[in-house]
Amino acid sequence: MNSKSRKLYNESLSDDYLFQQIRDDHYESMELFFKRYYEKLCRFGLAYETNLCVVEEKVADIFIELWKNRKSLDKITNPKSYIYVIAKNRLIKVDKFEYLQQPLNENQFGNTMNFPSREEEIIDAEKKEINSILISAILKHVSKKSRQVFELSRIDGLKYKEIAEVLNISSKTVENHIALAIRQISEALLLPKIKKIINKHN
Repeated sequence: MNSKSRKLYNESLSDDYLFQQIRDDHYESMELFFKRYYEKLCRFGLAYETNLCVVEEKVADIFIELWKNRKSLDKITNPKSYIYVIAKNRLIKVDKFEYLQQPLNENQFGNTMNFPSREEEIIDAEKKEINSILISAILKHVSKKSRQVFELSRIDGLKYKEIAEVLNISSKTVENHIALAIRQISEALLLPKIKKIINKHN
């Protein structure tokens, strides 16, 4: 199996399957689970602790303890929610939020049906990078809670129910925060285009 096939195979493995393998002492699965969530948890943790070194240390400890207590993982029904809740509980120290810019998942911008040329790939990558930078900048002006909910949904891929469980809020509240963030992002992205059209006809 080549590296690309291996990557696709690893991505196809569910969290539940990895937890089962970890319980059965498969360290490779532990490494894969770590790689899947370490950076995401560090970014999430910065909502509660602005010192990156502290966040990285606490998040690393979560995975160490996960491995040490692997025999009790059969009690966990939702691995993703479980580790996010642990991270939140470990890092609730400060209220000040410092947004960590991360490129948004390219899947949210859609996929093309045809295989693009190398030039098209470069142009597409540049557009996505511009979009991610713009959205990251816009999110700085969105309320702390709406921003956090939006990131957990659109960047980390958590479902509304999982976000509600992690943040201890209702699914309806999650939905409202997402709608608010999307509306503000849409308005901010459309405003320059509207101004350009108006100026063109003046």
